[in-house]
Amino acid sequence: MAIKLKLNDVIETELYYGFYDIYVLGGFNVQVNPDFFVEILDLETNESILLREKNLKARDYKNGIKAVKFFTFEIYKYTKCRISVHNFEDMIVKDLMPMPITDMISDFLFNFFSLRKQKEINLDQVEILIC
Repeated sequence: MAIKLKLNDVIETELYYGFYDIYVLGGFNVQVNPDFFVEILDLETNESILLREKNLKARDYKNGIKAVKFFTFEIYKYTKCRISVHNFEDMIVKDLMPMPITDMISDFLFNFFSLRKQKEINLDQVEILIC
């Protein structure tokens, strides 16, 4: 079961027992402030479900869209919950992979002399996928 939502959406849904991953959809280079988080609130107990942030952000395609894995979590029992995204206003999502610092100069020169640009994605197009 996959749940997709826009950054400013608040949805109520059911989650079943299992492990889940949270992806940011739209590009391979996602920069957020340290206060960015996704809140999953158990409506029965009124407690937030603990999310584990991924230190190494895996990049993948989900449903044909570029995605970065941000969080993982586990549900121990069937529950109804409310999902919302917080502190996303200064999020930057770019189309291409981030370059290592050692390659920044060569990347700058390559971008300058070619048509390949780090296109920034509009936040209205960025989505969160939970699967």
